[in-house]
Amino acid sequence: MLSDHLSFLLDAVPAVQVVWLVIALASYRRRSISEVVDSLDLVLPNEATFVSKSAVTQARQRLGDAPMVWLFERTARAWRQHDAGRHVFKRLSLRAMDGTTLRTPDSAENREHFGAQGYASGKVASYPRVRAVALTSVPAHLVSNIAFGRYDTNEMLYAKQLLAQIPDHPLTVFDKGFLSAEILCGLTAGMRNRHSLIPAKANTRWEVVSGKPEDALVRMRASPQARQKCPELPEWWMARAIRVADAGSRERVLLTSLTDRRRF
Repeated sequence: MLSDHLSFLLDAVPAVQVVWLVIALASYRRRSISEVVDSLDLVLPNEATFVSKSAVTQARQRLGDAPMVWLFERTARAWRQHDAGRHVFKRLSLRAMDGTTLRTPDSAENREHFGAQGYASGKVASYPRVRAVALTSVPAHLVSNIAFGRYDTNEMLYAKQLLAQIPDHPLTVFDKGFLSAEILCGLTAGMRNRHSLIPAKANTRWEVVSGKPEDALVRMRASPQARQKCPELPEWWMARAIRVADAGSRERVLLTSLTDRRRF
């Protein structure tokens, strides 16, 4: 249980209360720590005195990240299992993968560890930034897995870390920035019945193998650079290209591993 992992006191503030504080700070991130503390009525055990700001700051620092990682992994697993049978397409669970960036407190340690956004003018952003790639449930938007790291690291590397965490029998929707033979072939390799759906980029090239312009089986060449990094990649990889119109009547092409036209 969580209390077993947090059975110590941080100064005078119980660690379980600090966990709730961290959750509240994320939920109400536009409020100051003192405002969140007041709204939670955090008090010392068996006392009527409210927790001071300094005690809260020290307790949050001493808590560390291990209890929050423990809590996230277990709640994400429980919610994922609860949600698994509710949102499916042709017996495939629905997932989405996308990247984002997050600001962190401005400290020398954070700048060294995460880096910060640089501009063409030579200026550096006021706050360090974390790059993150998340795997979420569709349409519940529950985060089931997430990878964090330096801002200057390509999000593809974080996406590859999450591939092993995608369960069997899913349809994973990707942002077009993840259009990569290494990512998509890595997802669908093996006998795990894992599928992908991703918008094509404007410069994506392929050869039509069969079908019609609006729904064709195509093949694409894995770049020499990709095969050098990942020797197990085939020279060519197959996908189904489907032309669709979005809400603004703009034509787009979706690439998917769902090649069975009868079933999908």
